[in-house]
Amino acid sequence: MKQTVTRRTVIGLSGAAIVSSLAGCLGGSGSDGERVEIESGTRIVLDGYTTHWEGIEPDELAGEENPTLVLTDGESYEMEWINADGFGHDLQIWDGDENLVDDRSTDEIDSEDEGATLEFTADDRMETYVCTLHQQRQRGSIEVE
Repeated sequence: MKQTVTRRTVIGLSGAAIVSSLAGCLGGSGSDGERVEIESGTRIVLDGYTTHWEGIEPDELAGEENPTLVLTDGESYEMEWINADGFGHDLQIWDGDENLVDDRSTDEIDSEDEGATLEFTADDRMETYVCTLHQQRQRGSIEVE
């Protein structure tokens, strides 16, 4: 049995492939990671990918994508991120209106295996940590208790 492929079929399949590809790049909020309580003074380390943040340290974060960080109000933390894919990344901490909280941000870094560290005191305005270059998927929630 001979199958014929029409121009209409090719165009339809091409359109479906494009829509599927864009859905993966543009859709969805990345802030749906595992909720992890972080002790005061703990060094938080994340790998930065265009698709997500991946937890490295402490052990409770290891392998978690866009983990929700549960912090204690008024306590100090150190957050380090490492560029894991060679694309440009930065890190900012935002409030609920997606405004930068007290200049808590790092510079953009586009070299693989390089990174930056952000030292801060947790407060209840903090709700999201995000890479502003990939903010649809490379973001995680912050809960301050």
